[in-house]
Amino acid sequence: KKSFQGPFKACHNVIKPQDFYRNCLYDVCMNDGAKKILCQVLEAYASTCKKHGVVVHDWRTPSGC
Repeated sequence: KKSFQGPFKACHNVIKPQDFYRNCLYDVCMNDGAKKILCQVLEAYASTCKKHGVVVHDWRTPSGC
């Protein structure tokens, strides 16, 4: 998040990640760090980016999803 680099970089100017990040942080914390929640939020962000024509690179490998 700090450098906004990585597989979602091209999407950040199209779809702001802040709301996804805040929701993810809250949901993961409220569910004792559930990786399933993290993967669901990343999937939602990737899907939203793709719907807006942004190419999202492999995010599953680095995130472990």
